[in-house]
Amino acid sequence: MDAGGQVMRSTRIACTVALCVCIALVPAPAQQKPESDNSGAREKQDGFSLGIILGHPTGLSAKLWLGPSSAVDAAVAWSFPAQRLHLHADYLQHFFDVFDVAPDRLPLYVGIGGDLRIRSEGPGASGGVRSGVRVPFGISFLSAELPLDIFAEVVPGMRLYPATTFDIWWGIGARYRF
Repeated sequence: MDAGGQVMRSTRIACTVALCVCIALVPAPAQQKPESDNSGAREKQDGFSLGIILGHPTGLSAKLWLGPSSAVDAAVAWSFPAQRLHLHADYLQHFFDVFDVAPDRLPLYVGIGGDLRIRSEGPGASGGVRSGVRVPFGISFLSAELPLDIFAEVVPGMRLYPATTFDIWWGIGARYRF
């Protein structure tokens, strides 16, 4: 291996180790107790929602609330230009006390997750699998009147396999809360 290849390999290893250390140092968020009022947004906050996400990627989006301020979201999408399937899942922590828009809710959220991209082996495409980590930052509107979750997010991330590179995703979407 030449000197340039060793430097690239060392840089990838250092970035991967640094990312793992950063993730390990993030403290687990304390669970927030739900507030005492019974607005529609709070009643429908727990449970499952399903809808669409538009942007990068564009596809189906789902969210499952785990507690009063934590949730898991996931998406499955197909990129026609890149001929690839995109899957991701994130753990999200919501912060409800930033904006007061009673009776609705407008939480900010941040999370950590992973993505998997599988490229087809069609004409003009080289097949392969790519995976990495994601750190979503977003805002969500939870309506008290309608069972809707409208959201916008920016997601910096790092591809770890087959090569280490930085990525950024973004999306807006809406989900129906069941």
